[in-house]
Amino acid sequence: MRKLVLLFLFSISYNALAQTNVTIGSTTVEVDTIYTGLDIPWEIIYGPDVFIWTTERKGIISRIDPVAQTKTVILNIVSSVYQNSESGLLGMVLHPNFATNPEVFIAYTYGTFSNLREKLVKYTYNGTNLINPVVILDNIIGNTTHNGSRLLILPDNTLLFSTGDAQNQLFPQDMNELNGKLLRINLDGTIPSDNPVAGNPVYSLGHRNVQGLLLHPNGKIYMSEHGASTDDEFQVAEMGRNYGWPNVEGFCNSSNEQTFCAANNVKEPLLVWTPTIAPSDLVYYQNAAFPEFNNKILLSVLKDKKLIAMQLNEAGTVVLSQAQYLTNQFGRLRDICVGAQKEIYLATNGSSWSNTNPNTHSIIVLRPPNDLGINDNVANGISVYPNPIANEFTIEFPDNLIGNHYSLTDMTGRIIQSSTIASTATRINSTELSKGMYALSVTLKNGKKLIKKLIK
Repeated sequence: MRKLVLLFLFSISYNALAQTNVTIGSTTVEVDTIYTGLDIPWEIIYGPDVFIWTTERKGIISRIDPVAQTKTVILNIVSSVYQNSESGLLGMVLHPNFATNPEVFIAYTYGTFSNLREKLVKYTYNGTNLINPVVILDNIIGNTTHNGSRLLILPDNTLLFSTGDAQNQLFPQDMNELNGKLLRINLDGTIPSDNPVAGNPVYSLGHRNVQGLLLHPNGKIYMSEHGASTDDEFQVAEMGRNYGWPNVEGFCNSSNEQTFCAANNVKEPLLVWTPTIAPSDLVYYQNAAFPEFNNKILLSVLKDKKLIAMQLNEAGTVVLSQAQYLTNQFGRLRDICVGAQKEIYLATNGSSWSNTNPNTHSIIVLRPPNDLGINDNVANGISVYPNPIANEFTIEFPDNLIGNHYSLTDMTGRIIQSSTIASTATRINSTELSKGMYALSVTLKNGKKLIKKLIK
């Protein structure tokens, strides 16, 4: 019988993985490194193709296979990107209907040290490379620090783009400047008609350097923002609001700040950190089998090298608690995303804000138990090949399973194929299956289920 190579629910049968376990609260979590040797991975996205889409600050975009631990470069614009200190190729977002609109939006700095600029560009993925660049927004003043660059596409197909103050404190309060803002544009670069000011892309102003954006299931947009030496902030983003910088740091709690806040419709943060921790990106996580993180917002942290889990009240207007995990275990944590099986991916950025050790950074994965309703009670005698599955693949069942029932379902539970096992070899045509995760389950006559995870 051919050797079984399968992606299990939280156990991958590749010898290079399964490095260690960590305990988070009362939950045991497996930790693996899925790829190392990156040069500051700034954005990681769990793509619909079950690859990790990654930007490297020097000007590389890749698809990283978390199973095979391989990296495929799909865009190299190193010659166009200006990288120095904290500038370079930064934010990225995929079109929410990627299967029919394979568009990728990226933000990067370009030019020279004395004339640094930032732009937003749309590419099209042809299945191999990113092609046909279209400039969506250009000529934003850049700097070696404070470039923002987090991207978020909203349900109305408008795009939010955070810009930093580019180290100029006059910009954030100036509606005629694009710096120190959240910008909102249509996906073709035009200005939405319901923006606060007609013909102006500014969604909100008074920002220093927003590094995290999250659309929560409750409909609110949350963001993390870097303070100076005090008052890193966790905030709710609202259209038309002023967030105070540089006149207000954190809460409106001094007399001067209170006067400015009252006169300028300032939105105070939900939470501040002093001393600063350098908060980065945000995700919302749901997994009843992982109570320490369940129904919480997870925040990756740079300077303080940790992961923070924040619990909100039901209305999403108050931070009830925050807990810190993984402190100093994996260095600076730049970005975070969640996979189909509720695994958590983290982009590490070394030990220092400066890139003192280029091409040494990693993407790690945390694999906790999950609540998908699928167990890992695997019958070792079942083989599937090839796996990852091709348009046609074969399942080999041991003799003692003949007469039992099997089904192939996608991760939503939709049944792709269902039948009684009539022979030891079953050929399946999967030409109409999209890329993603699938579950092969065998229901025994005693009601017990044996399940294997497949990937296409």
